[in-house]
Amino acid sequence: MDLGKLALFGGERSVPEGSVVSWPAPEDGHAEALRALIGSGRYHGSDHPVVRQFEEALGAHVAPLHVRAVATGTAALHTVLDYYRKPGGAVVTAALNWPGAVGPIYACGMKPRYVDVSLLDGCLDDSLADVAAGDDVAAILVPHLFGNFSRLPRLRQAASRRKIPVIDDCTISIGGILRYGPDPDFYSTAMIASGNGAKHLGAGELGVLCARNPGLIEHVDFVSVATSLRKGDKVFSPPISYGFNYRPNVFSAAIALTRLAGLEDQIRVRAGNCLSLCRSLARLPGVVPLFDEGEPGNSFCVLPLRLVPQELGLPDSGYVRDRLGTLLQAEGVPVDAWLRRPVWTYMAFDPPRLDPEGFPNTDLLLSTMLDIRDIAPPNDGTVMSHYAAAFEKVWEAIPALKDWLVQAP
Repeated sequence: MDLGKLALFGGERSVPEGSVVSWPAPEDGHAEALRALIGSGRYHGSDHPVVRQFEEALGAHVAPLHVRAVATGTAALHTVLDYYRKPGGAVVTAALNWPGAVGPIYACGMKPRYVDVSLLDGCLDDSLADVAAGDDVAAILVPHLFGNFSRLPRLRQAASRRKIPVIDDCTISIGGILRYGPDPDFYSTAMIASGNGAKHLGAGELGVLCARNPGLIEHVDFVSVATSLRKGDKVFSPPISYGFNYRPNVFSAAIALTRLAGLEDQIRVRAGNCLSLCRSLARLPGVVPLFDEGEPGNSFCVLPLRLVPQELGLPDSGYVRDRLGTLLQAEGVPVDAWLRRPVWTYMAFDPPRLDPEGFPNTDLLLSTMLDIRDIAPPNDGTVMSHYAAAFEKVWEAIPALKDWLVQAP
């Protein structure tokens, strides 16, 4: 192949300039919602009518779960973990994780107990269900990454039997809440959603706590400084509080409210785009989808892929992944490696000295996974075909680029 055809070396991009709409893909309805809010003259308050409307509208999708909006997904996780806190206890969670999900564990006086993940979807490995057996386990925090949702039947059965809370971090996997939240036979103590701009609700900064236990929902007011205007009087509720400012952003709630009517359609388009693109990429060696195609709870915040460089005659290494990513980015594909290190290496709280080799699947994914952003509407099959063409061009050039691809930076 003539390497001059690659965009990185001066060739024409595979993805035309301006053909991709980046999420959160603003709509006219968002501006109208914000104008109405500004016209009301009231910009804050957990009791604001817009916040209540958002909670009620989402609650209609996930009933019988109760819904309470807070500042962020991390704030929601902190609130739940505090409710089930067991001082000095362990919170089982995945080694492939985000610091914003792990920090609340320390804030509640507990410590994470990391376990490895599955190469199928990057979620907790269900074969490790015995991690719930320890008497010191206070909760299991399940991160559902990339828009994947993992049912984990063995783990949930073990946790249910021992009455251990299971907290589903669906901040980038809201489809799991919509699909399983209303199911009374699905064991989940709390499900967390996010309105962050990169997520499905694409609203700025917002968190959502969904749970059957009304006591857990009411605990929001104890952890936060939410006023009791929800109950009719203008005093802080309860009389004492931890004092965290976890009140929801009213402007974000207004935008998130406009998203709800089209949320199912958004998820459907995301899935259609991802599956059609994966069918195109199946022709290429060394590209493996990092999701369970048969899981109805998936909502594809991004399209996660796992590279198998050995099928290309290349070593499994982060710099090979990164150089392939650089070639794809030059072609116009919005591709990235979201996580590059085990989560504990990001944490300032009593960082554990853990050996990545004890988490082989996590270690492998951290050096080989890629995710493609901007697979949401209004992007369509034409855009996915551009992404596929970029992959095909780069993969055709790999034999001529092997020396360059294996060079450490």
